[in-house]
Amino acid sequence: MSKGLLSIMDHKKAEKEDMHYLVQPRGSGRSWVFRMVTPPNLVGVPNPWDGKPLAKEIKRGLGTRRLPEARKLRDIALGDIRKLQNSLGEREAFSLASAVDWRDQVEAANIKAQEDGDPFNVGVEFVLGDKVEQASARGIPHDQIKRFARVATGAGYPLVFAHSQYVEARRVGNPYDYNPLKRTTVMSLDTAMKHLRAFLEDDAETACLEDVTPQLARRFRDEYLPSIRHGRSPQGLSPQTISKNINLLKMLWVWADENDHLPADYNNPWVFKRGISRSSSQREQVRQDYQPKEFSKLLGKTERGTKEGDLIRLAIATGCRADELAMIASSQVRKDRSGFDLLDGKTKNASRFIPVVGSARELLQARVETHGKSGRVFPEWPVRPASGKAAAVSQWFTRFRRKVLGKETDGRLALHSTRHTWRTVARRAGVDEAAINDLGGWAGPRTSSSVYDHGLREEQLEKAQQSVWDELERMGYLRGY
Repeated sequence: MSKGLLSIMDHKKAEKEDMHYLVQPRGSGRSWVFRMVTPPNLVGVPNPWDGKPLAKEIKRGLGTRRLPEARKLRDIALGDIRKLQNSLGEREAFSLASAVDWRDQVEAANIKAQEDGDPFNVGVEFVLGDKVEQASARGIPHDQIKRFARVATGAGYPLVFAHSQYVEARRVGNPYDYNPLKRTTVMSLDTAMKHLRAFLEDDAETACLEDVTPQLARRFRDEYLPSIRHGRSPQGLSPQTISKNINLLKMLWVWADENDHLPADYNNPWVFKRGISRSSSQREQVRQDYQPKEFSKLLGKTERGTKEGDLIRLAIATGCRADELAMIASSQVRKDRSGFDLLDGKTKNASRFIPVVGSARELLQARVETHGKSGRVFPEWPVRPASGKAAAVSQWFTRFRRKVLGKETDGRLALHSTRHTWRTVARRAGVDEAAINDLGGWAGPRTSSSVYDHGLREEQLEKAQQSVWDELERMGYLRGY
């Protein structure tokens, strides 16, 4: 019988070795049962008998009262477990689940050794050491073994644990008085963590917070992130996106340090020393405002009453973000159809009243009459459950803009450009900056927010919106509206 992992966790203190793993839970003369602690790397793996996931302990009735037959059936079961262990790839053997199970076993063994008065005789630690040495001899990457051992011995805090616990700690209504993370911020953090784990080659999910050194963090920022290319960033991630990724990771590490998940002498690797100022990438084109002919051309290719036509018409008329418009609930629209209230948004300034004037008010009224019972002004735009946003809006507009204005407008124009165009026109119309900030939800000087000035303030905002509408019309933006 092996003296390895399968025999160190025997529950039966029998003098004879061939009684290992055999018990009669119902008393002498009753059926024998095969019982053993499941090897850590097999917990959760489908068992070889009925395919159910293995728990932390294996109990299998042998269906016999005869000891010789029970021994034979036990040996068969042990053989099945050996085969299952051998069939596992290195990924499963050195996975996070395996490391955590080893950690639990080591902790339990240490407690037992302390109780027995022999704290240095912890057999599980010896077996773990052998496992690590054998893995190194087989040529498994050093970093993978190191991370696994850190988790298994309780010396490291896994990234995946820190990530999920941080998000939970900053949920809405959390008991720690943390500002809650918006759903979009959580998604951005998920992406940043995905990039980081890919950079660390953490397929086994055993990378720890402590594995990220200042040198690695700098390489991640300066080399890895700029090299990521996809459909929306064919030339690599922009400096702004990279900065956002770094800031999100920095705050996760701040939380981990605050909650004692990091060693006392460990410094946040995402806090970089001041160096030479960094400018935006030369390759990026600066977003521009729409020219009147360009936007009127877009209007001419859409129809009023459609989800596409109505959305871009309200976008230019209000300066709102497209996702704000697509998500407006019918209840947010004022009863007199004079405008709508935005209750939440990308920034803390996003909550505001939006007056709607001119033909745009008629459009809003028609939308509410047609779709109001659905609960949304634009129910045709589906909401993605994961983000809570109408992501299809941006995707549609990119294709639409390229078709109407040409692919050469990539980088220069986007759906969001309607917002900047509105702001430029508002300034040309002589609207004061405080009213522009109020209407657009930008930071900066604001008009009075006193409850006593509420009615007066909305009246002023409506006049400001009318001035913008008149200037849009005068400049030719609304041809085809």
